[in-house]
Amino acid sequence: MNFAGSVPDFRRGDKGNIRHRLSDIIILMILGRACGHAGRADIIEFGKHNLCKFRRMGLLKNGIPSEATLCRVENGIDDSAMADRMQEFAGIFRSELLMPAVTGR
Repeated sequence: MNFAGSVPDFRRGDKGNIRHRLSDIIILMILGRACGHAGRADIIEFGKHNLCKFRRMGLLKNGIPSEATLCRVENGIDDSAMADRMQEFAGIFRSELLMPAVTGR
């Protein structure tokens, strides 16, 4: 969740038309792809199928974003900023995975 929230939001927040938090959309796309859903339509179906679970986690309060919204987000995110955040996330995730093994020795 911290990772998704750390990605800079490129959208125009001053226009008042942002319905979905960028972090919610990123989490939906990551989890959907991790579960084998590659296309936007598949990710939307994955989101619809798991909407109750997402809402229990405090995500997607306004429902599932449209395919057009997913497309705008995919095209609008700064690739190098996203890659930097992903690298940081992977490093933290890896260290947390290895921590119990290290302390168990």
